[in-house]
Amino acid sequence: MTDTLNIFVGETLAGKLLREGGHYAFEYETSYEGPPVFLGWDLAKSRREWNTFPAAFDSLLPEGVLFDQLLIKRKLDRGDKWGQLIAVGLDLTGFVSVLPAGGDQKPIGKVTPGQKATKRAAIHPGDDALAYTATELVAYHGKHRLKMSLSGMQPKVSAVFSRKEQQFKIVETNGSYILKPTPQAFPGAAENETLTMELARQVGIDVPRCGWISAKDGSGVFWIERFDRWGTGNRQRVRCEDACQILDVPASWKYLGNLETLVRMVEAQCSNPRLQLVRLFQRVLFCWVTGNGDMHLKNWSLLENGKLIELAPAYDLLNTRILTDDDEESALELDGRKTGFDRSLLIDYFGREICGLNDRMIEKTTQALQSVNWDLTIHGSQLSVDDSIKYLQLVDERMGILKLT
Repeated sequence: MTDTLNIFVGETLAGKLLREGGHYAFEYETSYEGPPVFLGWDLAKSRREWNTFPAAFDSLLPEGVLFDQLLIKRKLDRGDKWGQLIAVGLDLTGFVSVLPAGGDQKPIGKVTPGQKATKRAAIHPGDDALAYTATELVAYHGKHRLKMSLSGMQPKVSAVFSRKEQQFKIVETNGSYILKPTPQAFPGAAENETLTMELARQVGIDVPRCGWISAKDGSGVFWIERFDRWGTGNRQRVRCEDACQILDVPASWKYLGNLETLVRMVEAQCSNPRLQLVRLFQRVLFCWVTGNGDMHLKNWSLLENGKLIELAPAYDLLNTRILTDDDEESALELDGRKTGFDRSLLIDYFGREICGLNDRMIEKTTQALQSVNWDLTIHGSQLSVDDSIKYLQLVDERMGILKLT
């Protein structure tokens, strides 16, 4: 196996990742003049070294079901992150590709710095949009060699949507959409995520186009549009980095951060931090109200939008409280705790003191939460009656704690 990997930004060779015994190094190409490979990897520092596998690449590797399928199908060791990166490096999140040096494989994306993304035309999948059972979706990468990487523990596949046939088609690489069948261990997950994303949209949070469809066997599948690629054939790629990458910590540390660190990350990296802090505050409030206790570091990302670095559209929004019965109110600590949140902690401490928001900004955010018809939206969703009742009860309870009823 090669000890040198070529790192591309779009179609341009930006540098090389080197494995030197038990150490790793990255070197920019002397002729490279494009954007930094990762935020914080300034071109002025031509070489970087690590004693462990670099966190920025570690966070690009598959997790959960995809990770297990990758190890089995590619016959890789669980600790062989170098081999795992080679296996999926052609189709990673964001605008970076990783290919073995000396091979004839070419990157499939390109980057146009400063160019704003053009949104795809909206799709409206119907009842016959999915010609696969949930089992076929879950088992797909157990039968086909995994060639792309998507983080997250849930099973998922990459897909395109045929407008002519009005159907999703699974693809091994370069998909426009992600399909997430409901895991057997978490009944109602697809319905839960569909509802929570719709509630976020109603609150005014930027979310990708997404929705619920039925698999061939009648089980629920959540679909979502990718926001890190656009254009004909998905060839245009966009910088997208999660908080583990930006903070330079391994993916296994994703639950060890805190919300205060996210604020500092936004202040340091975003082009318009004042606006992004309002959006961050809004999402933290919304996630708490809707019982999302799993917004760890990998569920917060920054996206390059034209010439701006800002919060990526929200993703992985679920009410984990009713899905898993987990008592933790937040995956990340706030003022040293993950439970016992109240109005003082969320609004006075986090909103005013940490995010630095004024009364007008906070009031606009809380008014957006109050404007949602929670009852109608929740009971009008595909959630079961029991889960709908639990979901609404939790929202009512937490809106009451915030004194927003």
